Amino acid sequence: MRIATILILIILFNNLGLNGQTRTITGRVVSEDLEALPDVNIQNSEKLLLAKTDLEGRFKINIQQETDRLIFSWIGMELTEIKLHDKCDTVEVVMMYAGTYDFMTLRKVDRLRKKRFDKLPSLHSDAVINGLFKNNNICYERIFIAHKPTKPVLDSLSKAYKSKRKQIKDTFKGLALGDTIRIPYSGAWREDGTDRTTLHIYSNGVDGEDFDCIIRVVIIDKNKRKGGYNLVCRVIDCKDCHYDNIVRNGKELKVGETIEFNMKYFKILKNK
Repeated sequence: MRIATILILIILFNNLGLNGQTRTITGRVVSEDLEALPDVNIQNSEKLLLAKTDLEGRFKINIQQETDRLIFSWIGMELTEIKLHDKCDTVEVVMMYAGTYDFMTLRKVDRLRKKRFDKLPSLHSDAVINGLFKNNNICYERIFIAHKPTKPVLDSLSKAYKSKRKQIKDTFKGLALGDTIRIPYSGAWREDGTDRTTLHIYSNGVDGEDFDCIIRVVIIDKNKRKGGYNLVCRVIDCKDCHYDNIVRNGKELKVGETIEFNMKYFKILKNK
């Protein structure tokens, strides 16, 4: 009886030892621009936080032997889920930006996302060449996840898209040469989500009239080249727009300059 009890205890302890085995995973996380990503959340499939990357995007975690999935999340990036192979102890990941796609169907957005996704292995190799990653061998699986909206959501998006296109078309048609209009820019969050420090051109998708910068212009020409609703204008006021990334790619905009823009991306405000 005593021998049987001892044998049972030995079996139990062995099972506990097997179930309690862990393995160490080290690695690094970078962006599509091959910039190290600090403070990335690393979770298991149960969404339990395992660790965060350091200032250089590096991490080291101990996980249960049976854990085969890791999830990486960071503000401004798409959620990244990977499936580990059995002997995968070095995990190096290129995260995709959570891009903004204006005036596109979700199907087209997914096509563009898939093109970027397919370039990730090449970016991984570039990271190795640049000394960011150690291994060309990727020892995990990563599956492209397409958007799967329901039909009511698709119908709603399609309706809103058609309404926006009609609004742009009607506004463009109603503008005449010599009209004075205002072109607003709206603020954009920094990639870390902490401050509104830059401006973006997609003010057409922003409601209201509370903008960080408004340029007053006079229309001197209009055209529909390349399927756009394009306006050519002369600047008459830009005193509040002292930003490097306004229109001139690093050069501050000045009164008297000529600019051209597409109304698909800019909100147009009639002059008050």
